[in-house]
Amino acid sequence: MKQNAFTLIEIIIVIVVSGILAITILPRLERDPLREAVNQITRHINFTQHMAMVDDVYNASQPLWYKAMWRISFRSKNCYVVSSNIDLDTNYDREESVMDPLTKTLLYSNVKCEQEETDSSTMFLTEEYNIDQIIFTSACGNNRFIAFDNFGRPHKTLISANDYLTQKCEITLLAGSRKGVITILPETGYVQSEVID
Repeated sequence: MKQNAFTLIEIIIVIVVSGILAITILPRLERDPLREAVNQITRHINFTQHMAMVDDVYNASQPLWYKAMWRISFRSKNCYVVSSNIDLDTNYDREESVMDPLTKTLLYSNVKCEQEETDSSTMFLTEEYNIDQIIFTSACGNNRFIAFDNFGRPHKTLISANDYLTQKCEITLLAGSRKGVITILPETGYVQSEVID
């Protein structure tokens, strides 16, 4: 006689194997906001460096050309902007920020960290990723930004054209008891990142 059904043992084995697979796969499907924020900022630092090399704001006839270098600037309320100060004034204007090629939204946030319709919501780190604080090491400078020149070299200030990053700059994102560390290396501007639990 031919058997057309599963035996009880076969069904139990399938259930046990399915349970083991579910236990190993499900934790990977959970959202990790801190890791998302670290990955996004790393991508935006690389994008800022790319924009600096492509845009090439160097102008030998303009003594203050370096003030127009592309930069990623972090605001005090845990948001940031990617921009070039093309008009050489002290403001980071909406018109001077860049559009994210992935989301087609501006990588901009105003000083008060208030979102407007055309701004990317991901620029607001506390609201989007539960980031409590952003800490810069002293090697990054005192201005909470990193600028890049036309060769992709990182700068810690815009006081002169030669104020390069000379030591590795670490940006730490704190979210509860966890932290994410983004490291920018001098000379090359290479970016490394890790999340520490």
